[in-house]
Amino acid sequence: MTNHQPLPTDPAIEQLDLFPLRLVPQLQCLDWAMAELEYRRFLSLKKCYPNQLLMPSGAAWQLWQAHVLDTRRYRSDCERLFSRFIDHFPYLGCGSPADRRERHFAEQLYQGLYAWHFSIPSGALNN
Repeated sequence: MTNHQPLPTDPAIEQLDLFPLRLVPQLQCLDWAMAELEYRRFLSLKKCYPNQLLMPSGAAWQLWQAHVLDTRRYRSDCERLFSRFIDHFPYLGCGSPADRRERHFAEQLYQGLYAWHFSIPSGALNN
């Protein structure tokens, strides 16, 4: 018996054009097939758990930060994928102890949901 629940494939997430992110100099050293898979999985989790604060790691985090910086594309993609804008707060965990706990919880929740739905630890593809 498996201990995971696969997420349904979302065609909009699968068809999302991430090619422009390859042009970001800081991301050119990434294994793109794995990085895109990780980011699409993050987006899938975010769509499945819209009210949860999820903090991805590794390549998913790097692609999310780059995607956010392309504000027009990011806004449009969020509307198309989620019917709303998905906020990105890069300073989560940088302030008070309560803020650090919130970040830790968001990271743990992401890792747990990732393992549950994809049957592997988050970031395992990056190692």
